Amino acid sequence: LQDDDECLSIRDSLKWRLGKGKSVCEKARKAVATASKKGWGASCLTTTTSQGDLVYGIRAGQINDVELMKALHQDVDSMVDFFLFIKEVNMLLANQQSLRTDRLVSVLTANDLTGIKLIGSDSNFRSALTKSSHEANPLYPNLSGPTLLLNLPRFLGAATKLFTPFIPASVKQKLRFENGPLSNVKSLTEVAVGGSGRHQFLKDLDKLVY
Repeated sequence: LQDDDECLSIRDSLKWRLGKGKSVCEKARKAVATASKKGWGASCLTTTTSQGDLVYGIRAGQINDVELMKALHQDVDSMVDFFLFIKEVNMLLANQQSLRTDRLVSVLTANDLTGIKLIGSDSNFRSALTKSSHEANPLYPNLSGPTLLLNLPRFLGAATKLFTPFIPASVKQKLRFENGPLSNVKSLTEVAVGGSGRHQFLKDLDKLVY
């Protein structure tokens, strides 16, 4: 491989998959194989958009990060591995969808922030989020579509509108703020195929993304 940026990125990704990240990738493959037979859980959800891309839905406001990190004995690296596991699972699903549709599929993230705490969140959990993001970006360069931060608390929503004009265009393409989508959905399963909230959710996504 030549030493240009893309080749170096591929080389680093292969090195991670054969070394430090090998167990993460193996667990992801097993999870996809199992879920394909038995179905997925509902604490988070990956489903298709109207255009054939994937959307990973999660509700950050329902995550008890303090108790979660207590259960992990404040092990930041274990939390990082879990976040990378999610990325790997979504990459495998995106690859399957790409083969089925004969187009390169990306993964959007829809993060519903309804009820999220502004004070009292766990610092180690935040560290794991930051670290996993830095590790994932070079490992999955062609996977990530835009991240939708939905239903921010009123104070954050007002601050976002104030500073949005100063956000670089490249960041705006990857990060969107919006109220409405998922706000009236009790369970994420409602936006899965056949769910009662799917039609409205896809309609909202089309306005935001396509």
